[in-house]
Amino acid sequence: MAKYVNVISRDYGSWVFLGEILTNLSLSPSNPHTSHCGTCTRCIEACPTQAIRAPGVVDASRCIAYHTIENRGPQLPTQVANHLHNWVAGCDICQDVCPWNQRFAQPTDVAEFEPYPGNVAPPLEDLATLTEQEWNQQFPASALRRIKPAMWRRNAAAALAAQGVDMSAQQSNSES
Repeated sequence: MAKYVNVISRDYGSWVFLGEILTNLSLSPSNPHTSHCGTCTRCIEACPTQAIRAPGVVDASRCIAYHTIENRGPQLPTQVANHLHNWVAGCDICQDVCPWNQRFAQPTDVAEFEPYPGNVAPPLEDLATLTEQEWNQQFPASALRRIKPAMWRRNAAAALAAQGVDMSAQQSNSES
């Protein structure tokens, strides 16, 4: 397990999908997964909100990914909002800096795993005014549907505010 609490594969890094198989077969357990981080602390040092409190300990109350995806509140905590740097749907900084991912991660060859083209770096201004209809069109069958339209607007407005852009007038228009 990585210090940022993801499983690291020696073949692919941490950019992997996890799955499970339910069976009534009697199976022998595999060896426990071992840590591959050694003395590396790149993920801990790179986390903009210091959410990785210690190796293997992530504090969700400080985690950008938690707040942009799971937090259903009307506002993001200031300590998170001030560090979004355009992250409005999760945060992968810890994975981006991981040497295992830099050396071994491979692009998928499964077309269905690729993001919809319009969902790669959409303008924050568009997300800050996203309507229910636009959300349904932009995220028809996506894990990103966990982030409801009001959350997209909240997250994008917070990222823009951290850059000094005020979207409050446009945002209230999209909510009506």
